[in-house]
Amino acid sequence: MAQGRGKWRWGRDLGVLLVLLLGVYAFTQWRGAAPGPSPRTLPVLALETPAGAALQYTSPPAQVQLINFWSPDCPPCIAEIPALNWLQETLAGRHFTVLGVAVAGTTPPALRQAALRYGIHYPLLLDGSGKAAQTLGGVVLTPTSILVNGHGRVVGRYVGAISLPVVLWRLLLLRL
Repeated sequence: MAQGRGKWRWGRDLGVLLVLLLGVYAFTQWRGAAPGPSPRTLPVLALETPAGAALQYTSPPAQVQLINFWSPDCPPCIAEIPALNWLQETLAGRHFTVLGVAVAGTTPPALRQAALRYGIHYPLLLDGSGKAAQTLGGVVLTPTSILVNGHGRVVGRYVGAISLPVVLWRLLLLRL
């Protein structure tokens, strides 16, 4: 009879593990409930430089951009930095750029320190007020990446750590 309980316990533990894994998978693939609709074109964004100066960011003409909203204390954000660095280093100069935008709550000194600590090779700006995130349909979770084509149109929104093959496929479709 003791063996029967052991098998039942093993089955229960396996079931709990599967439910937890399914929950983690569902959470990481969740696309987030945005408080408003995402704009079709990239609007002017009120951001700050790492030095703390105000900046009105507009979409550069004929420039495909991957705008990555992140936080220096977010493990998935930090985990995707090598992929974002690779995209910037590989595709920069071909009408493409990665732009890292630190979310509200990040200070300019924390942003500069994170850039050095994690070896970030792409431009960084700061959304200190949270207005840029709100303007883009609401960035609920970090990391969230917005893909903008060369005409300033928002063509992709990725919540959670980016999947490099998915982004590369999308860039291929944009003929980058």
